[in-house]
Amino acid sequence: MKGRVSGAGAVHRWFALAEDVLGVHCERLNRLNVFPVPDSDTGTNMLASVRACRQALDGVRSEDIGELLAHAGSQAMYEARGNSGTLLAVLVSGFAERLHGHRRLTVENLSEAMERGSLRAWSALSTPVPGTMLSVVDTARECLARHASAAHEPQSRAALVDCFEDLVSQCHQALVETEFQLPALRRAGVVDSGGSGLFLVLLALRATVMGHDDVDTALLDKLSGWDGGRPGAAGHEEHADHHHESDPGHTGVEVMATVRLDPLGGASLRHRLDEIGEAVIITPIDAQPDRAGFYRWRIHVHTEDEAHVAQVVHEAGDVQNYSASPLYSTQAE
Repeated sequence: MKGRVSGAGAVHRWFALAEDVLGVHCERLNRLNVFPVPDSDTGTNMLASVRACRQALDGVRSEDIGELLAHAGSQAMYEARGNSGTLLAVLVSGFAERLHGHRRLTVENLSEAMERGSLRAWSALSTPVPGTMLSVVDTARECLARHASAAHEPQSRAALVDCFEDLVSQCHQALVETEFQLPALRRAGVVDSGGSGLFLVLLALRATVMGHDDVDTALLDKLSGWDGGRPGAAGHEEHADHHHESDPGHTGVEVMATVRLDPLGGASLRHRLDEIGEAVIITPIDAQPDRAGFYRWRIHVHTEDEAHVAQVVHEAGDVQNYSASPLYSTQAE
């Protein structure tokens, strides 16, 4: 693997490293989870999405990076749970759209992929909020765009390798700043959980490009709340049970479903879900419609009235993979 930045081997290696590092830090990510609700499952959900990506590629033979990522992203989105798990799958699918036909990663096509991933992620959310993983995504997008524009040989391996030190540094700073962008994070004294998970995935990508066997996570020790109780990068004390302080009385359910709709139907369903729920995500799983002009849309919504949401979703179109899970407010162990 050392020195390779191309084809199936690199994509498989990225997902394998990301799965390993998310698995190691899953519980830490869960403890950081305070926004949009303190349900302590961000790490679990992001790990599941990356695992679905890796498993989707078992037995797939292709050197087209975009084809591999599209296959992985579609499967991960179909199985996705939670805000961060869904958005991570959306990002992978967004990357695929700009990497089709490419057998090798470059700073130029990685920049294009991140641009598309950012657009897909922001578009998927009815109410996108800075101070979340979106802030890390946008910092990565801006950093890669600068490097792609400034590179004398944007197709070279050297240009790709050279961008990663700055990319990691800038994304780390963006993650540190999330603590002060959202009131819930500031009160709890933690950085964003989804942004932390995405940072781990980007570190795994760096390790893949560099040909390393392990993911260097040293920067994470400096993040507020990462150690589970001591002062973090901000230098102030965190509250006990901080990851539930923001909304200790939250009730309701998280609904996930896949619905077959045309684009107008997707827009209409988003409008109705916005009226009766929160944290709405609706995004197409498929890159192209079927012969009838329909896509499979992945739906995520938090609601106090699951029966009403279920009715609206089932009235909209053919439904697959419907689930409703309680949004817990458990206490820290």
